[in-house]
Amino acid sequence: PCDAIWLGIDSMNGYRCFTFDPKAFPDPRQLNADLHAQGFRSVWPIDPWIKAEQGYSVFDSGSAIGAWVQQKDGSVYRGEVWPGMCVFPDFTRKDTRTWWSGLFKDFVAAGVDGVCNDMNEPAVFNVQSRTMPDDNVHRPDAELGGLRAHAFFHNVYGRLMTEATREGVMAAEPNKRPFVLSRANFIGGQRFAA
Repeated sequence: PCDAIWLGIDSMNGYRCFTFDPKAFPDPRQLNADLHAQGFRSVWPIDPWIKAEQGYSVFDSGSAIGAWVQQKDGSVYRGEVWPGMCVFPDFTRKDTRTWWSGLFKDFVAAGVDGVCNDMNEPAVFNVQSRTMPDDNVHRPDAELGGLRAHAFFHNVYGRLMTEATREGVMAAEPNKRPFVLSRANFIGGQRFAA
């Protein structure tokens, strides 16, 4: 038996999250409808890295609210991942989590049944640690303790991402049980993602 088709990052347009490759997946809504007609569900990837590219709506809207993790000098941190130079949402901020959740409306409307949050340690290429530098800075809401280095939030980064992802999937499909899988999580995270 096969219940779900899992797609990888090559399903994205140039590895840009919340997009579909226009050549390989020119009509994701119809593809998902066809899969549903055959009894399959689809699970699509969403990663924490956002390609740093003006004109890409996710980058532009996140930049407009100051959503990105910063370096200790206050500039936006950029790290290299599959799409090239990327920025990373600061999920310790409620406004960032709310923005992130809102990105799922159109994505799920294409018939997406589930989301896999992958590489959300977060993974970063071309650095010795293979993750975000410990001295990057998060600007969390007061209940999370105020300005802190990434080393303090590293282990909860993936969990905060999955919480925002689940909220977005639920808001997009309120009458449907959400399915979110996560590569990184933390204590209590099972409430939001497997």
